[in-house]
Amino acid sequence: MRIKPAALLFDMDGTLTDARQPVTQDVLEALSNTGPGVKRYLVTGSDFAKVEEQMGNDNLLRLFERVYTCNGTRVWNCNLDMDDETGVMEPEMVHKVSLTDHYSEADVNHIVNVLLKTAYKTHTKIKTGTFVEWRDSQINFSVVGRNCTTEQRENYVKWDRKSGEREKIINQLREQFKGWGLSFRLGGQISIDITRDGWDKTYAFQNMKESPDQCIFFGDKICKDGNDFDIAMRCYRYHLVDSPADLILQLQEYS
Repeated sequence: MRIKPAALLFDMDGTLTDARQPVTQDVLEALSNTGPGVKRYLVTGSDFAKVEEQMGNDNLLRLFERVYTCNGTRVWNCNLDMDDETGVMEPEMVHKVSLTDHYSEADVNHIVNVLLKTAYKTHTKIKTGTFVEWRDSQINFSVVGRNCTTEQRENYVKWDRKSGEREKIINQLREQFKGWGLSFRLGGQISIDITRDGWDKTYAFQNMKESPDQCIFFGDKICKDGNDFDIAMRCYRYHLVDSPADLILQLQEYS
């Protein structure tokens, strides 16, 4: 029996797109075939600049009702009318929260300093570019560096799978920041997402008309410390995706 959900929720990196790569036409076509009456929401740990870069502004407006960035703590409306004055349509941010609403500048600086020291002490030989990225409601920590090449990224992914480095770092950080009210989750292929407790992707439901039992989630990090785990467990149903090509196959059930 075919399931008729009220909304389909999608992670981005590793699900809609390969990590840090643009969406393909095949994925866009599969999304557009999911049928009338079913809303589509993008729920990602990335910030909006990366979403726009990988998905394209026109595709967001055409295919998604809303985009939830930074684990749902920033909400963007996509179902908009044309601006009469500018003649331009762009997603409109309608909700945001910030870590600085709850932590002092000194606290934030301490968190960042600990992360930088952690990156310095790791055993991976690859270190390049930005290690700590401030996303206002989230801190993204990359041991290898967010400016790494595709080859360096792939090498690190192999190393991380073999060594479990990021999971070990998460356990260390949880111990160091015990009592701070912070949450640490695997983000993408090379990162760790740091947010307040409760600011995981389930935060998106606070600004969504549909309830979790009306939603189906698609993501690639549905594991204990993955940033897709909590939202997948809350939804009526979830699909573990291992690539955009796999997503296309799984979406056939809803076309």
